[in-house]
Amino acid sequence: MNDVKLSASRIKTAQGCSWKYWANYVLKLPQKGNDGSNRGTICHDIFETLGSHEYLDEYKNILDSGTVMGSEKISKTLLDHAKELGVDDEENIELMDMMIMRGLLFDFFGDEDAKPTEAVSEKEFNIEINEQGKKYKIRGFIDKLFLYSKEKRAVIRDFKTSKQLFKGKEITDNLQDLMYCLAVKHLYPEYTDRDVEFVFLKFDLEKDLLGERGSGLLKMNKLSEDELDGFEYQLSGIQEYLEKFNKDDAKSNFAANQSYPSDGTFGGPLMCGKEGFKKSRGELVLNDQGEKIPNFICEHRKPMAYYVLLDANKKILSSEHEENKDKLIPDESKGQEVQKKFYDGCPHFFGNAFEL
Repeated sequence: MNDVKLSASRIKTAQGCSWKYWANYVLKLPQKGNDGSNRGTICHDIFETLGSHEYLDEYKNILDSGTVMGSEKISKTLLDHAKELGVDDEENIELMDMMIMRGLLFDFFGDEDAKPTEAVSEKEFNIEINEQGKKYKIRGFIDKLFLYSKEKRAVIRDFKTSKQLFKGKEITDNLQDLMYCLAVKHLYPEYTDRDVEFVFLKFDLEKDLLGERGSGLLKMNKLSEDELDGFEYQLSGIQEYLEKFNKDDAKSNFAANQSYPSDGTFGGPLMCGKEGFKKSRGELVLNDQGEKIPNFICEHRKPMAYYVLLDANKKILSSEHEENKDKLIPDESKGQEVQKKFYDGCPHFFGNAFEL
């Protein structure tokens, strides 16, 4: 039986493509981050750092100067991290600076209307429930959590660096919204008034003449106790399924065999990559609007060689693509070793190939 701790991204992966779940969480294939995900990682790291009161002077320096470069410490962190992740060109630096500034100017300490009793950056939750027919484990992080004891209110904020706003079921049935509210319910049961905000940093967050924020702020509808209760039973079913997830399950729900989403979201065959065998990943192609964009191909679609770091029990600790194998450094005193492995590609596109 697999040891599984559920997260919104893990559940979304399993629902989107059973093979992608197998590749990510069972085979633990290496993944290549793109510019967007790398920028997001850096922005979130900066927000976490500046959320600490020991960096209040740096926060003020940045606001006074109108740029992250106004703080020598924070700008060095940004530039070093950007170089490490390969997003240190002028365009990416300017984009991260813009997104970070928008996040810092958006009620960063939660005291715009009232001072919170407690404010936490990157609040971790790791919750295990086994009671009244509910059995599940969830884990994750909340970017910003503000607690107001007088009103028994919790404001849950998630920063988004994506290039699109939520659509369709991402608004009406959002896993992160459900997961965050459920986590706060268990961690702070006395805070019964829970509000979730998704802050899209590439979009307008300024207030208009009536005090309303721009399109970059999405406030979710409040979830009832009955909705959260139902979600807990749903999680219990998902937990059981993923704990028993096997090779047959991995080939049971390929994204390529699903319908194209009708609500404008990303899913179904879109997850495989339209130009998979004609172009290379990242090569510029024309989209439906005639714009040149980097070609997308699911990174688990094609065969490859890769390397894994194993512990003494042959459990995979981490993995890297062939060109990055030197990043895997085994601790031989603990019985660790590095092995080369081969992945035969997604079975939907490469017959019955299956990594053992």
